[in-house]
Amino acid sequence: MNLIDKLVNVKISISEGVDSGVSFSNILLVGPAPNLEEEKVIGIAAYASADELLEAGFTANDEVYKAAAVAFMNGASELYVAPYSAEMGEEEDEQKNVILDTLNAALEIGGWYGLYVCGANEEDYKAIADWAETNRKLFGFTVDCAVNGGIHNPVEKVYSYAFGMATKCLDKNENNKHLALAMLAKVLTLQAGSETWAYKTLSGVNSDAFTTADIASLKDANLNYYVECAGRAITLEGKTTSGEWIDVIRFRDWLLNDMQTRIFNLFIKNPKVPFTDAGITLIQNQMIASLKEGQAVGGIAQTEYDEEGNEIPGYTTSVPTSSGVSDANKATRTLSGCTFTARLANAIHIVEISGTLTA
Repeated sequence: MNLIDKLVNVKISISEGVDSGVSFSNILLVGPAPNLEEEKVIGIAAYASADELLEAGFTANDEVYKAAAVAFMNGASELYVAPYSAEMGEEEDEQKNVILDTLNAALEIGGWYGLYVCGANEEDYKAIADWAETNRKLFGFTVDCAVNGGIHNPVEKVYSYAFGMATKCLDKNENNKHLALAMLAKVLTLQAGSETWAYKTLSGVNSDAFTTADIASLKDANLNYYVECAGRAITLEGKTTSGEWIDVIRFRDWLLNDMQTRIFNLFIKNPKVPFTDAGITLIQNQMIASLKEGQAVGGIAQTEYDEEGNEIPGYTTSVPTSSGVSDANKATRTLSGCTFTARLANAIHIVEISGTLTA
């Protein structure tokens, strides 16, 4: 558990924390290291362009470079790259273990939220998804539906931090193997809470000609896809393998981090926060400030009204009074019982309209 989780323990359920300094826009690209002279090793580093990877020692034929080019083509401003040794032995799980070791090393660096692994086999996706779920990183993977029996999901429907992009046109465009990375790069440039992962047009990749039956199978498998509609290529559906909306997961993490950081800064900036009604109100004010910011970025609904004019608040907060806190909690200086509810703003993806024409 991170130290900040112990000092400011915030839990948010949908109907947990994140490192306080995490970026919700940057991506970690993991892939095979280039062949270099023995004395030269490329470590984990951030790059601002594909050309910088060439300067570091990657070549235009390296899969990591090709993937990075797709990411920058779709708006990534900075890309963390973590190379792993491409020389594997004969052990069955060696590649998986090397990738997981690389991920653990990259976790120590921080500064990224999205995760994409090139060069991995579909058999390794579940282990990577397990890692991403534990460490609250958003793992995108691409599924080649032209092989392995057609439309299939190599990751179980239990992951809130993994999403799959399906394609079957790798024969037309090799870049489509990096479709999930294109999706990450395109959407993570948007503020958490302001976005949906559907209706996005990607660069450098081809849309697929999925049939109506294909799309039904994709939805059943909780896979996302890139198709043409009304002359425009768009992404659909925007869900994780668990069936939750990707934007909801990302906004929850952003809100948790924002609330933690605000309350932590309250402790830092004040000589002390007293265990009085006034001190508890200071805590509540930071909760409210975070929820208001959540409204401002578009993740939490604004106050609305029902048909009878009754107010439906976007959020509510509740904190105990000092006299209502037990002596035991006061002795350990632990304030519990602080709660909030908030209505997600969600997004409209489908519209149904009925009308009548009269003469």
